[in-house]
Amino acid sequence: MLIRAADNHCSDRDLMTWWGNGGEQTLESYGVDDPSDLPPKHLDWMRSLPLQTSDPHRLFVHAGIRPGVALSSQSAEDLLWMREPFLSSEEDHGVLVVHGHTPTRSRKPDLRPNRLNIDTGACFDGPLTAAAFSDKESAPLFSSRIPVRSQRRANRI
Repeated sequence: MLIRAADNHCSDRDLMTWWGNGGEQTLESYGVDDPSDLPPKHLDWMRSLPLQTSDPHRLFVHAGIRPGVALSSQSAEDLLWMREPFLSSEEDHGVLVVHGHTPTRSRKPDLRPNRLNIDTGACFDGPLTAAAFSDKESAPLFSSRIPVRSQRRANRI
């Protein structure tokens, strides 16, 4: 969404969609008023990012995958936006799918046999969670931190 919004030829719809999904906070964090004013090197880096990456045991995606579709045939739409039927699927995907996009209700990572959701609701003042993986350990290690935005609010009170 940011890449589209930063394009000088973006539609009003693209701009408003991004704005409603964290765009305002992004501009504030950069100290600019227009997404086209973001540093070109940052935008180039974002454009270069893959939609998925993997290791022999895990597939890392933003949102999820479409169950029953080969991993090599997943669409960009599914990798970026999928919720159901992925979230309720108990299907073995052949690897652990590590994803976010859907905040957990518990604000803790949700580890299941076929997937790991590390979205703990940082966009809703929940903690920001990261996971570290090792081929020697079966369980991931988690680190969570309360978002900076929440810390600022706490400091104002």
